[in-house]
Amino acid sequence: MEQEIKAIASTDQRYRDQLYALLQVTRAINNNTPEKELFSVYEYILTRQCGFTRLAFCSRTDMWKWPVCIDAEASIDAIRPERDLADIHDVTILNGSHLACLQPFDIVIPVEHKGKALSYLLIGNLDRTTLLTERKIDLEFVQTISNVIAVAIENKRLFRENVQQEMLRRELDMAREVQSLFIPSSLPLDEHFDFAAVYRPVRQIGGDYYDFIRLNDDEVLFCMGDVSGKGLPAALLMANFQAYLRARVATTSDLRAIITDMNDRVAQSAKGEKFITFFLAKYTISERKLEYINAGHNPPVMLCGNEITVLDKGTTGLGMLEKLFRLECGELTIGPGAMIVCYTDGLVEQENEGGVDFGIEQLEQLLRQNTGLSSSAFNEMLIRYLASYKGNQPFIDDIALLTCRFF
Repeated sequence: MEQEIKAIASTDQRYRDQLYALLQVTRAINNNTPEKELFSVYEYILTRQCGFTRLAFCSRTDMWKWPVCIDAEASIDAIRPERDLADIHDVTILNGSHLACLQPFDIVIPVEHKGKALSYLLIGNLDRTTLLTERKIDLEFVQTISNVIAVAIENKRLFRENVQQEMLRRELDMAREVQSLFIPSSLPLDEHFDFAAVYRPVRQIGGDYYDFIRLNDDEVLFCMGDVSGKGLPAALLMANFQAYLRARVATTSDLRAIITDMNDRVAQSAKGEKFITFFLAKYTISERKLEYINAGHNPPVMLCGNEITVLDKGTTGLGMLEKLFRLECGELTIGPGAMIVCYTDGLVEQENEGGVDFGIEQLEQLLRQNTGLSSSAFNEMLIRYLASYKGNQPFIDDIALLTCRFF
C-alpha cells in the first residue's frame, strides 16, 4: 500500500511539474520570446525535467534546421527530414526496419499542421520496455509541448512573412509612384499630330516604357522600350534608363549618338543580365521627316494611305553587346493622315485559348479598318479587341501602346 501511495504521489508531482512547464512555455510565447530562448526553455524541460539524454529537434522555416540537439550532433548530419522522416505521421517507435541514420534514436514524434510537417523530435537512449508504460506519461507531455513549440515557431514565421509582404507592397507602391513620374501624364494633340498611349503592366509595376520629348518648336522625340523580365528589377532598370535618356537628349538630338550612349549605359547597369529593346524616333515638323532607330524592338507599324510600312531598321537590343557593330538609321517622309502604332511584345505575343498569338498581321488589319479613329480611340478599340481575342487566357506580359496620327 505504501508503495502505491508513493507511486500516486510521484505521478501527481510529475503532472504538476508538467503543467508548470507548459505554463512557462505558454507565458514565453505570449511574451513574444525570441525563438532562440523558446528553444532553450524547450531543451531545459526535455533534459532536466523529463530526463532525456539524447534528443534532436528539427524545425522547418525556409529549410530544415536543428535548433535543439543533445548527444546527437554526429547523427543529424546524415538525416534529411524531407526524405527520411516524411512518411512518419504519428509517434513512432523505431526498429531495425528504419534507416541507418535513425538507429541512434528510439522514437520519433512528428508535429503536423494542416497536413504539413512542421517539426520532428527524435529521442534516444530510452528503455524500450518502458516506453508504453512508465514513460507513456512523459511521451504524451512531450508530444503536447512539442506541438505548442512548433506551432509557435510556425506562427512567428508566418508573421515575418506577412510583415515582409506588407513591406514589399509598400515598396511596390512607392516604385509605381516613382515610375509614373517618368511616364508622360499628357501627350500632345495639336495641329501637327495626335499622340495617345496606354500602359497595362501585368504586375503592379513593369519594364515597359514610352515617352514624348519636345526638343524645340520644330523637333520632337518619341520612343518606346521594353526591359527583359518583369516586376521590380525590370522597373528599376527602366527608371534608370528613362532618367539617363532625358539627360542625354538635353545635350544632343543625334539618334546614333543617343543610341550608342544608351547601349553603354545599359551594359554597365545590367552587367549582361538584362537588356532593353528600344525604338527611338525624331520628327521634324517643317520637313515632315521622321528619323528612327529600332534597337531590337517589335517594329512599329505605319499606315500612310493604303501602304503599311514596318519600322525595323536599326540595331540589336541595348545591353546585349558591349559595342554596337551595326547601326542603321531609317528615314521617312510622313504624309498627312499617316498613323504610327508603337507597341511592346505583350500585345502581339498574347495568345488566345487555342494558343495562337495575336500577331502583327491582326494589328495591321485593325489599323487598315480603323483609319478614321483618333489615336486615343484606336488604342481603346485595340485593347478591347485584344481582351476579346484572348478569351479566358490571362495577360502574359506588360502591354504598352503609343499611337500617333500626323496631320
